[in-house]
Amino acid sequence: MTLSTSNAVAPIFLVGATATGKSELGLALARRVGGAVLAMDAMQVYRGADIGTGKPSATERAEIPHGGLDLAEFGSGFDVAQYLKHAAEFLREQGAAGRRVIVTGGTGLYFRALTRGLCEAPQGPDELRAELAALSAEQLRERLKRTDPAMLERLDASNPRRLARAIEVMESTGRSLRDWQEETPKPPVREFRAFWIERSKKELQERIARRVKVMFAAGWVEEVRGLVARHGAEALRVFPGIGYREIAEALAKGAAPDSAQGDILVATRQYAKRQLTWFNREPNLQKIMLSGPELPSLDAPFLS
Repeated sequence: MTLSTSNAVAPIFLVGATATGKSELGLALARRVGGAVLAMDAMQVYRGADIGTGKPSATERAEIPHGGLDLAEFGSGFDVAQYLKHAAEFLREQGAAGRRVIVTGGTGLYFRALTRGLCEAPQGPDELRAELAALSAEQLRERLKRTDPAMLERLDASNPRRLARAIEVMESTGRSLRDWQEETPKPPVREFRAFWIERSKKELQERIARRVKVMFAAGWVEEVRGLVARHGAEALRVFPGIGYREIAEALAKGAAPDSAQGDILVATRQYAKRQLTWFNREPNLQKIMLSGPELPSLDAPFLS
């Protein structure tokens, strides 16, 4: 589905590293234009993973229509094709209602699929997918290095799902995922404005540290306990959202959950660095440098 939009109602993308303040800015813009918000976050699609993924509050979701949230059961599979289908429908519905959509998030693959198209490489056999799911990220990197070394340089080599997908495609089709990507059909969103929200390195690290502390104070540990009770420890071990595995492991060892904060902080900073690397390769992004707690003017450049 390709959305036909005018410049006045074309979606506005606010992308950036975690903790830059893009979600707050997105809500402010949605209020300003009477619009809606589409979350572009691969972890916020999972029900039950709320505090640690930074989902908007119930109050915010009641005030502003939101999409991209709570689309899959925790521990289940969810891929970019499913997100793309949901996002296209949400954009269509909000457009029909006369609402401009503000798309906020830092999942680069979702942004690329929405604005540049989704690769249609087929799914591999269930047996192969199960085999790859049981491998560690290091084992997956070594396997991809043997089967498709050029592809290893094109993706996030720390993300097991991306690694497994590249191996799956190469081993099941005999063609590199790169080749499939080059035959990608037209994207669903053809007209849009996109802004990269940025902070200085020092300020971003400070904001990440504060955010982790706020999440713990908000009940993140209790959230993880509940997920372990409902889905089992293994579901937490393989969940890619930063912090969930670390807290679950601390609980399993009988250690103080707060002891995981250091590892979570390091992992979040590393993730923010990978996001910066990804979006630096994306075309058509206008960089907006923020500083301090105040939001920038909403009229320029976002609505000009």
